[in-house]
Amino acid sequence: MKLLKISAVGAVLGAAAIAGQPATAAEVKLKAAAFLPARATVAKPFHVWVGEVNKACAGKVSISVVGPAAIKSLEQWNALKTGVVDMHFGPANYYKGTMPEGAVTDVARVSVADQRKNGAWAMLNKLYNKKMNAWYLTYMIDNVRFYIWTKTAGKNGRFDGLRLRSTPIYDEFLKNLGAVPVRMGPPAVYTGLERGTVDGYGWPNWGIADFGWQKYTKYQYGPGFFNAAVSILVNLDKWKSLTDDQRKCLTDMAVKNESQWPKKRAAEEAKQRAVLKKAGIKYVDLGPDFAKKAEDLYWADLTKRNPDFINKIRPLLTK
Repeated sequence: MKLLKISAVGAVLGAAAIAGQPATAAEVKLKAAAFLPARATVAKPFHVWVGEVNKACAGKVSISVVGPAAIKSLEQWNALKTGVVDMHFGPANYYKGTMPEGAVTDVARVSVADQRKNGAWAMLNKLYNKKMNAWYLTYMIDNVRFYIWTKTAGKNGRFDGLRLRSTPIYDEFLKNLGAVPVRMGPPAVYTGLERGTVDGYGWPNWGIADFGWQKYTKYQYGPGFFNAAVSILVNLDKWKSLTDDQRKCLTDMAVKNESQWPKKRAAEEAKQRAVLKKAGIKYVDLGPDFAKKAEDLYWADLTKRNPDFINKIRPLLTK
């Protein structure tokens, strides 16, 4: 009788222990913040990926997404760092003041898949752990270039006196070209163009029609420069709390997207070229030195902030 009683108590304690272990816990729900609304072309690949994760990792992990209407774009990285959200989809140059090294992906000429192989990913992840309390999962929008877009023409490859909407990724380059960088969230740019608060903006080759900017955009200046890398980060405390199986599922889905990205990018590029042609935007080619100048200035700025790290990682990111 006593043996039966002890066995029953042991069974209850065992069940309680199992119930309290995250290793066998039910599906973990992760809250992600995306720097652009779901309708934005640059944000759509992330939302597609989230849907794929929720399907492939069902029973392990599920992700829900909020946009800048819930948490302002430039504040999302800090919400990730402090654990207000579990994941963040946003460009590294938005938190350049806290982790300038993350912005090396803005000037990478080696694919994110190759960075995972050659050690660059591991170097960055170590710093993300330390400086951002984040696990660096991957980045998207690889090999999509930036351009300068204006409603009035520049002169001789310069934009003297023009007020151009900017983020930290463009600031030094725009100043070098004589422009005045202006801070303005994407949703406000349309009104800025309409009222003349800004004369143009820096933006990738994707998505100017998402916000109606093509109505006031007359010129696109290239060739394209930088890399529109948008990182996917996971709060480090949350990452550590996940089981090995949950972490593996998220990593596998990140790696899968990296391998599929070139095909996805080519399809979207064709769509975007059609949008620009329909809008009648004139492309102005300022020659190879235009893009080189942008990237040389950016590398110089990053090198000043952390010479040892940048000098070690740069050869891994450039061809």
